[in-house]
Amino acid sequence: MNLLVVEEEKNVVEEIRGILDKLDKSIRIIGVTENISSVPDWLKKNAVPDLILVNEEVVADIQELCQRPAKAVVTFSTNTDAYNFEAFRFNTLKPILKSFSGETDWLKQTDNGRGIKNGASPAYRERFLVKQGQRLHSIHINEIAYFFSEGRFIFFKTLDDQKYITEYRIEKLEVMLNPARFFRINRSYIVSLNSVKQIHAWFGNRLKLYLDPEAETEILVSRERVRKFKTWLGK
Repeated sequence: MNLLVVEEEKNVVEEIRGILDKLDKSIRIIGVTENISSVPDWLKKNAVPDLILVNEEVVADIQELCQRPAKAVVTFSTNTDAYNFEAFRFNTLKPILKSFSGETDWLKQTDNGRGIKNGASPAYRERFLVKQGQRLHSIHINEIAYFFSEGRFIFFKTLDDQKYITEYRIEKLEVMLNPARFFRINRSYIVSLNSVKQIHAWFGNRLKLYLDPEAETEILVSRERVRKFKTWLGK
């Protein structure tokens, strides 16, 4: 059985490869793409795989954008809840993939997935309503330093170092936020321009960031995002 895996983090792909090898050595990963919008280009150059593995959170967001359902053959789970993949046969995903056909860059079709056409002004999120005890607070986007995942939950920190939980997934936030002010540096973090205080070169052609307020974990820009991150900083 031949598989195509849609996943940007190479360590996750290797984890999947190891699990599949233990299950059945006849299962082979014949290709990897960073996102689902690049699948049509891959299929133009390669044979259709038996199954396509896609992160279930990405599938949910794509289905919402395209208004098309897609039922998975099976859900493939790695060791943590953060890395669950749904397996699709090509014909099942074909209606969704047609939405990207002929486009090599998601930005060309939907302005970073926001569906902006004919020069219309994008409607980016300006406020987030959060609950603190029995009180509700409306937090303006200018007050937010970064968003991050922690376990199965998504939080954001404000510039005054307050931590709030949010109902939105990282993938959904990436669509909602103004890309001139926020950048997704890896699977778990979206940072604001004002929160980045220091940038250091790091192992594996990555970058290490020091944020303000200080993050609770080591913050690295994934290797695949370094070039775009540098471009974003220089705009």
